[in-house]
Amino acid sequence: VQHHLETFLAEAEQYDGHGVPRWVEHDFRRYLTCGILAHGFARLRCDDCAQERLLAFSCKGRGVCPSCTTRRMAEVAVHLADRVIPYVPVRQWVLSLPKRLRPFLAHDPVLVGRILGVLLRILRGALRDAAPDAPPDAALGAISFLHRVGSSLNPHLHLHLVVLDGLFARETEAPLAFHRARGLDADAARALTPLVQHRVLRLFVRRRLLDPHEAADMRTWRGTGGFSLDGSVRVEAHDRAGLERLIRYCARPPFALHRLRAPAGQPALRRPDARLLYRLTRPLADGRTSLSLTPLELLQRLARLHPPPPAHRHPYHGVRAPNARLRPLREFPPLRPSGACFS
Repeated sequence: VQHHLETFLAEAEQYDGHGVPRWVEHDFRRYLTCGILAHGFARLRCDDCAQERLLAFSCKGRGVCPSCTTRRMAEVAVHLADRVIPYVPVRQWVLSLPKRLRPFLAHDPVLVGRILGVLLRILRGALRDAAPDAPPDAALGAISFLHRVGSSLNPHLHLHLVVLDGLFARETEAPLAFHRARGLDADAARALTPLVQHRVLRLFVRRRLLDPHEAADMRTWRGTGGFSLDGSVRVEAHDRAGLERLIRYCARPPFALHRLRAPAGQPALRRPDARLLYRLTRPLADGRTSLSLTPLELLQRLARLHPPPPAHRHPYHGVRAPNARLRPLREFPPLRPSGACFS
């Protein structure tokens, strides 16, 4: 980044006349100051032993900096596991869309929100069927994580949701009661995929992003036409370590610095013909286990990691949403198991 950022920004502006978005350039430049004492620090002193230490300021980046994004991942996982999610079962849901639709989502957060709303309504219906003892106005609880790239730094917008495996409802004057979902498994989750396909395609037609004939043709594609809904991962109520691992996975940064290295015997990294190897978590279709990238190619892929500035990283939904009728903490079940609500 230090040696090739200016070249990358100049070539991007020359290519389309606009260059990279301002927040992307800002994040790159802030990353170059992260952890460097010359750009600011805090002075820490122990009152007992008088030992002192200087702590450099971090950039608090949301896309490039592997240190800040990893620290944020750990903080989010601890906060949600310790202070937000009660002792109830939790299930992870992952939605992937076909490549034909992904370009519409890259720069349209409103459309992404509409798709998320479609998925949440479908999941609430599935939980309602799996918890027949819950009243009609019972609400789900969910936290969503939007991922914009895949493990190979390729554009791949998909959704991860941490959903409490049941519904909450108010019962007379008692605190909220949790009605556990029963019978939901991986097969039942996959059975919801055709419904997701139908409603998402109908949404695209309604917003005039797809012609009705195109949507009808996509419904004839083999299988579910590139739509994938997985709900096979479930964490039991008392497995808090497993819950924290699940949230870390959902909140993980898209770029892992430990998977990037420079091959031995190559030219200096400051040269434009240098190569970098990025190890993949799983082989590609052609058998490759790593990507060979020039510094400019790497910067181009890193530039895609940045969410727009106002976008929330993990919105709350259902009973934990900001305007939810059942949100008040005094009515929400405690974080420690007690009573029949969690039986």
